[in-house]
Amino acid sequence: MILKRVSANEYSQLLGDCAPIYNNVKFVELNAAKCDEVHYLSICDTKPRLGIVLGVNHSEKIMCSPFSAPFGGFVYKVEPSIEVVEKALEALVDYVGQYTLRLTLPPDIYGYTSFNAKVVNSLMRMGHVPSWVDLNYHYDLSRVEHYESFLSRNARKNLNNSLKHDFVFEKLSSDDSAHIARAYAVIKANRESHNYALRMSLNDVVETAQILPADFFVLSLNGEDVAAAQVFHISEGIAQVIYWGDCPGYSALRPMNFLAYKLCDHYHKNGVKTLDIGPSTQQGVPNYGLCEFKENLGCEVSLKYIFEIKA
Repeated sequence: MILKRVSANEYSQLLGDCAPIYNNVKFVELNAAKCDEVHYLSICDTKPRLGIVLGVNHSEKIMCSPFSAPFGGFVYKVEPSIEVVEKALEALVDYVGQYTLRLTLPPDIYGYTSFNAKVVNSLMRMGHVPSWVDLNYHYDLSRVEHYESFLSRNARKNLNNSLKHDFVFEKLSSDDSAHIARAYAVIKANRESHNYALRMSLNDVVETAQILPADFFVLSLNGEDVAAAQVFHISEGIAQVIYWGDCPGYSALRPMNFLAYKLCDHYHKNGVKTLDIGPSTQQGVPNYGLCEFKENLGCEVSLKYIFEIKA
């Protein structure tokens, strides 16, 4: 198995526009300034079998996949055998050398169930255990027609309370930076009120919306924006909530229960199969309140493996 570094253009030609979209060359190039170097790697024998993109941080001596996304990992056109996966991983570890390799695998919902199993099995047999495992939540949109039956008793009560208010749910234009800024302002206020990090600047969001399908929503009450959501279309049939939240002072009206219902209904009507709500853990440690909120909404949970392979 031969691993070689190729140009962005060669990588795109070899592996096409890969899904999930975080592995797409356009997305990687947009975020390239967030690391010291980007390495596009092709792993082949008689033909390309796998590809992976690594972001390099020389001062920390680490190579990451992803370096600016929720997850990364390998891409391929045809799922390889366990033997090919094992040899590819051996070649990758050799390539990284004295640097640490941080590898975040996609959640299984992106069609990686069997491939992830091969990667985890191979790495563990090579002596590498996961550094942590995040809990990733998603909603199966086939449930929307019976939405309330999948809610916990408390979530059903909160949804019914939210329906008593004159909330207005609005989808904004992703082509209008002023519309994006409107949703972003709500999300920023929410994050600041909870002391949560907001990793994407408004400019990051606007630029990203120019290269991938993105949706922005606001929930308003009496002319005031009280909640918002930013959603990316990551893979066929899957939309991912990047940010969502309500403004301080409105939580008693349960706008997030209303927003969650309207998002699920919107995407179900538009043919999306799965709404990825994202993780509720920080380096594997659960935020119990977020986990409970998502489970009460009827979300299912899957694992997202993170390996840090040190020299």
